[in-house]
Amino acid sequence: MDEQTKQKRKDIVGWVIYIAVLLAIIITFRCFLMIGRVPSESMEPTLMVHDWLIGDRHAYGINLDLFGHEISKKVKDPERFDIVIFKYPDDESQLFIKRVIGLPGETVSFVGGKVYINGEPLDESAYLDDTVETDCGEEDKTFTVPEGSYFMLGDNREISLDARYWKHTYITTDDMKSKEILIIPFHRLPWF
Repeated sequence: MDEQTKQKRKDIVGWVIYIAVLLAIIITFRCFLMIGRVPSESMEPTLMVHDWLIGDRHAYGINLDLFGHEISKKVKDPERFDIVIFKYPDDESQLFIKRVIGLPGETVSFVGGKVYINGEPLDESAYLDDTVETDCGEEDKTFTVPEGSYFMLGDNREISLDARYWKHTYITTDDMKSKEILIIPFHRLPWF
């Protein structure tokens, strides 16, 4: 076999590997993972503007449409404090990133700048400073989360447009697109 034939084979093998890797990346991010860029300050200090979030599309369930046959299977329920990418209930063309605070059947209230779940103060010290106040425009406002629904808040409580202010207050797992599994802190790069 001459050198020219060997080089052609190497080139073909190189292109096949390149295309296979590219297809694997596309399939991974179309079917299993979701990537989202943080566009606003609503989740600071956890997520900063320009950070990227990689989420698991199947954290709460498997929803596939294979050749016109829909396959759905519930995997697990969202847990309090999960960070989720979901369809904004007042405009489903938009995706939001917020934290799960209220679970189905719970009562979420805001008293003295703090969040209460079923009358007990919620410990948010793992991701919020103790000085952060959570108000919703009305003192002692209470929300009762319906079965199958969740109450979402942003971590930057002063500016976050979240369930406290939405016309359709609650979201369901059907609205949830992915659960955070990795934060890529691009805000730390010098050009951001």
